[in-house]
Amino acid sequence: MKKISVFGISIGGTKTAVTHAFYDGGFSNIEKVVFASFPNNPEKEMEQIYSIIDKSPYSAEAISISVGGPLDINKGLLLKPPHLPGFDNFPIVNLLKQKYHTDVYMLNDADACALAEYKLGAGKGYHNMAYLTFGTGIGSGLILNDKLYVGHNGMAGEIGHVRLSEIGPVGYNKAGSVEGFVAGGNIPLWAKEYIKDKSTALNKYQTLTTKDIADEARLGDKVAIEVLDEVAKRLGETISVLIDILNLDLVVIGGIYPRCIDILEKKVLESVKNNTIKNNFEACRVVPSMLQEQIDDYSSLMGITVGDDMKTFYERYPELSNQKENIEHAIDILESCYKNNGKILVCGNGGSSSDAAHITAELMKAFVKRAPLNKEIFNKINQEFNEEVSSKLQLGIPCIDLTSQVAFLTAFSNDVDPDFIFAQEVVGYSKNSPNDVLLMLSTSGNSKNVVNAAKIAKSLGLKTISLTGKNDSELSRLSSVCIKAPETETYKVQEYHLPIYHYICLELEKRI
Repeated sequence: MKKISVFGISIGGTKTAVTHAFYDGGFSNIEKVVFASFPNNPEKEMEQIYSIIDKSPYSAEAISISVGGPLDINKGLLLKPPHLPGFDNFPIVNLLKQKYHTDVYMLNDADACALAEYKLGAGKGYHNMAYLTFGTGIGSGLILNDKLYVGHNGMAGEIGHVRLSEIGPVGYNKAGSVEGFVAGGNIPLWAKEYIKDKSTALNKYQTLTTKDIADEARLGDKVAIEVLDEVAKRLGETISVLIDILNLDLVVIGGIYPRCIDILEKKVLESVKNNTIKNNFEACRVVPSMLQEQIDDYSSLMGITVGDDMKTFYERYPELSNQKENIEHAIDILESCYKNNGKILVCGNGGSSSDAAHITAELMKAFVKRAPLNKEIFNKINQEFNEEVSSKLQLGIPCIDLTSQVAFLTAFSNDVDPDFIFAQEVVGYSKNSPNDVLLMLSTSGNSKNVVNAAKIAKSLGLKTISLTGKNDSELSRLSSVCIKAPETETYKVQEYHLPIYHYICLELEKRI
């Protein structure tokens, strides 16, 4: 896809960041401008945002907003965010749309962070995860079945409002809430009460902060350690609620947690274990944010990925719409192959040989989502090692690149006939495997060694899929299904083959 010039806007109670990047499936050339926010003055806030975008040498082809709730993403409104007084029912999305005449996306900041970790950080390869914002407040973003879950109007995941105790510190007007116990802004408030009449270095601070408590805990202050043990216990209870309700495979914690992992991690994991159903606990990892300080930059930009994900393959490539039936049929064939313990053989010449290697790499490991080993294989493998290695391995989709076996290819070409190199491999691998599939790439559709492989595969009862150019060809006549790119020049045909087989890999991975 072409590069899109996108501006990300992150609005906080004390500062606002306007970040520019180019997006083409990933982000590049990230640049950021930060200014002090204007609570109680939304007009001034918007003027400053406009000024930064207008002074930029880049156009606003898309805009992404990350901001704390409550908000209504369907209507593009900030409702009544406590960190932004004066922004009640503020139509920020429509204002930006009217000024820049472009797509504008808005996400709750926890949702934006969850997407950033899922796509770029610790969440890569996982299907069901939560990201906890552990900062001044507490919130969570949810990825369920590989999709961001936002709820009815973008308010899903407000775990900070859950009550852990009938009595306790107040967070968001609720005594005993997660936010009351755990939020960085509230910890010093209840800690002040807790340390009264105790011998602790914490009493020397006129204005106590969570950082002060962590610093004294590292110096061995027993009361400071007790305070953070309570925080860890309550955070673990919170995580257990998410894991047991949603059966997550990953929880990522940002903000204070990575900075205090040395004094929090052991107690947090102990609390999670003590409060979570055993099977659910064993299926889920709890880890610190991988993006850490970079997450603010990426999260402000993540709205553009939601917009991109909403577009179907055929919307991005409308010129391939007439091949939809063939493409979907090819996916059906490959799904059946996998579910019947078959394997995929891939071949092509020149650039198509590189594509064969590319396809094999995408299928033999995670393409977008990780396929963990089943329990039986997992346990067998771990018996052979002194360390746990099974979590590093994946099921994969059995696929063999017929073009990569240099010793065989050169020997057979020299000793027998180069026109039958792929045909011989099909015989060798699949003579007794009718559930195998031969996937062929040829821009002309008439490459002799590929055509011969198709004939052999057909004679052995294998299904065959070919990717060619738009003209009728030998492969289009021989194949079970032929997908034709709408070009004839070699490089132009290959430019279409890449998104076609990426889409096939993506959809196949979803089905298994």
